[in-house]
Amino acid sequence: MKRQSLFLALVVLPLLACGGMDMASDEGVTSAPEMGSVQSELQPNWASCSGDADCTSNRCGCNGGTARVCLPNSTYPKQCGNWTACNSDSQCTSNWCGCNGGQVKQCLPNTSYPKTCT
Repeated sequence: MKRQSLFLALVVLPLLACGGMDMASDEGVTSAPEMGSVQSELQPNWASCSGDADCTSNRCGCNGGTARVCLPNSTYPKQCGNWTACNSDSQCTSNWCGCNGGQVKQCLPNTSYPKTCT
């Protein structure tokens, strides 16, 4: 018992008094970004997007298809094909955005589909 007490007194207690053992340094380790920091990574052409601000070209649209992607320039139309989410008629190739009696606005094929939302 005396040897254990002596060991504690000579080895462990000085370590505790000095703040413990040195741990491996964090040099070379990249930490995660702080909460609340803004990291805007602009998407390249043809990458998925939800708005113009997501793209390096500052142009997000469907080019007549149904998937919103970053378009290279203004020669590619932003309009989306049928059944793609929309907020206004101008976003649709059919120029007809509405809910068709549902709850989600989408590009409707033509004016025979009601714009009414429930």
